[in-house]
Amino acid sequence: MLVSQNRLKELIDFDYSPKELDRILTMLGIEVEAIYDYSEKYANIFVGEVLTRDPHPQSDHLSLCRVNYGEGENTVVCGAPNVAAGQKIAYAALGAFVPGAGFKIEKRKIRGIESKGMICSQKELDLGEDSDGIWVLPADAVPGTKIADFAGINDVMYEISVTPNRPDCLSHFGIAREIAAYQRTKFNMPKVGIEHKGKDINDLVSVHIKDGEICPKYFGLVINNVKVKESPEWLKHRITMAGLRPINAIVDATNYVMYETGQPLHAFDLKQIADKKITIKNATEGEKFTTLDGKERILDDKMMVICGGNAEKPLAIAGVMGGENSEITDGTTDIFIESAYFSPTSVRRTSKKLGLSTDASYRFERGADHRILRYAAEYCAQIINETCGGEIAKGECNAIAKEIPQIEVTLHYKKACDIIGEQIPADEMIAMLEALEFDILERTDEAVRVGVPTYRTDVSLEIDVIEEIAIMFDYDKISLRNSTNISFGSGLEKSELAVPKLRAEINNYFIQSGFIEILTQNIIDPQSAKIFVESPITIANPLGEEMSVMRPSLVPSMLKTIERNIRYGSADLALFEGGKTFNPADANTKTFVPGIKESEELIVAITGGVAPFHWQDKQRACDYFDIKGIFEDFCERFNLTGIKTVQDDYLGNIFSANALTIAHKGVSFGKFGEVSKKTLKTFEIAQPVFLFIINLEKLYTLNRRDTRYKHVSPFPSVKRDLGFIVEKSVEAGAMVREIQKAGGQFLKDVEIFDLFEGEKIGMENKNIAFALTYSSEERTLESEEVDASVKAIIKAIEKAFNGKLREF
Repeated sequence: MLVSQNRLKELIDFDYSPKELDRILTMLGIEVEAIYDYSEKYANIFVGEVLTRDPHPQSDHLSLCRVNYGEGENTVVCGAPNVAAGQKIAYAALGAFVPGAGFKIEKRKIRGIESKGMICSQKELDLGEDSDGIWVLPADAVPGTKIADFAGINDVMYEISVTPNRPDCLSHFGIAREIAAYQRTKFNMPKVGIEHKGKDINDLVSVHIKDGEICPKYFGLVINNVKVKESPEWLKHRITMAGLRPINAIVDATNYVMYETGQPLHAFDLKQIADKKITIKNATEGEKFTTLDGKERILDDKMMVICGGNAEKPLAIAGVMGGENSEITDGTTDIFIESAYFSPTSVRRTSKKLGLSTDASYRFERGADHRILRYAAEYCAQIINETCGGEIAKGECNAIAKEIPQIEVTLHYKKACDIIGEQIPADEMIAMLEALEFDILERTDEAVRVGVPTYRTDVSLEIDVIEEIAIMFDYDKISLRNSTNISFGSGLEKSELAVPKLRAEINNYFIQSGFIEILTQNIIDPQSAKIFVESPITIANPLGEEMSVMRPSLVPSMLKTIERNIRYGSADLALFEGGKTFNPADANTKTFVPGIKESEELIVAITGGVAPFHWQDKQRACDYFDIKGIFEDFCERFNLTGIKTVQDDYLGNIFSANALTIAHKGVSFGKFGEVSKKTLKTFEIAQPVFLFIINLEKLYTLNRRDTRYKHVSPFPSVKRDLGFIVEKSVEAGAMVREIQKAGGQFLKDVEIFDLFEGEKIGMENKNIAFALTYSSEERTLESEEVDASVKAIIKAIEKAFNGKLREF
């Protein structure tokens, strides 16, 4: 957000230099990303007067202009077709930098004649869009006036970055309040005075709120007989300096007041409101609505809309953007100014679901001030009345569906001093809180009870108030009384916090295998967490609902990442992440934090095509066997022993039936397979996703077989193929293990090479064919030895699985 120093000085008296104000705002927790000094940007650019204009002797389209710029006269070669003698123009003298053109003015010979300076267009100065010719100034402009002074932009702009918990700083009023608190003075909002002399508002429009949770308060004013016109220069300049494009006086007024007060406003064409009635409600599932940007949006029944009439005709998506059907046009004569408080959760969800972020939604979803609704609407009405005329209707629409109580907090002086580390007198703390506009409700010798200002949505606990005291005291003044000795020796100490060596090996393995590592937050939303655990671990002071619980699994973070990538056009993905999960623990279980079990997990995901598109190859989508192969290769790479795959309900509500559980000595600690369609629908994913999840802490404790060199047998191997008919419920993996057990010492490898199902063998059966490889490192095998092994295998399969050898 861009903040004007000139406007701040109009609101609160101070005399800080840009560097000093930068330090103060940073100390107050407001990050200043950049400072733009327009007096420097437009140095050596003045209002000039074209004294004479003559044709260039060597060109049929260039002119020679004699320009007076207050400090002298210079000859300028100009190619603009609209330049003429007697005009007042914008003149860039030698040494000036032309921001829109990107070069510095120097002496130049053009077609043999020296040109000293440049006559500029608005676009070349970054002050407008007109580039067809030079910028012709009003006749009363005084030559020699700095162009920054003439345009009303001789200002210093601060580009600030506001954290999500401080929406009150997204306005000039909010920043002015912080400066006033720093100076221990009181900030008073500018007085607004409007005269209600038009028709009775009750005869013009009524407001009905259907859900007080999503819209507790709604305020509105009506102005009749306005004339839509361009904004006056002062309003255009302030809108432009804020980084916005002027549209018309009515729309510009709503935007200006939003940047002034922090309260988003919207102006409707009153004649487009059906039946003179506004209804605030949830949209209809699948309803289509065209917003002001000309795009059609598909709404759902959890999105809040502003409707006309009996809730049949949406006029705006509440808190996000208005619609084409009620926008202000040149033919608008009557307007309705909306100033409302919408649920931050509702606006945030709608904005993210539609992929539509606006200045209004940015503020609403962080929390607006519900007590400034009337002031903001009247402030806007006053500007519109002064610029566009009209009569402000008598009365007001002030619908209150639910009262929002003021938050009260008790601050204990001793606790504040202990945490801050300084002995701050109680009277000084009270003065700080009063400067911050906290209401002093009750005071004792030990504590004070305060009412939190309604615009401070980030303050609800005692520790929040203590933080405000620390900021007002100034962190730089807090003395350091403790020191810590840190050893920089090369020796490593063994501890529970040591990083497992295997972790880096696993990361390198997946990266070298073509996977992309992702890093996500440990904090997620409650709805995603409750898929895994009924009572997830909640955070005491969350920044918002979407980041209010500790994740019980890596699955939600991975699926959200996949959904976002697919939405942005990247549907072929191979991702992995190693991270922490947090689940409730029994009170008797010893954990680092009592009642919380912290675990380290690995998650691997594949979706879309198995390989990049190539014109010569047929694209194949990944499937269950791809994720199974990844698991098996992982086990082989890290020499894991004793690992078995079984079917059970471990994470059964996440995966489909096409999945297997990873176990060791009967204890489940992972799973791989296909994610269920129900889970994918929850995360709005329309293509199959396959996951491999494993508990790394368990993996670190497993025995790993030593890697030893084994020379290749110089003697020929013997191949045999066997096919068995078994019931469909029999697992192929169990058959492989039984074959290996019965095959004897010369059986070196067992591979499945065919699966057949059909009426020939009975619909309840299946035929699995195995390729057996026999070899010896000492001699060539005899046929009788191999035959004996085959017979033992046939007998073992018949006994264990009631299998029958299939004969062709």
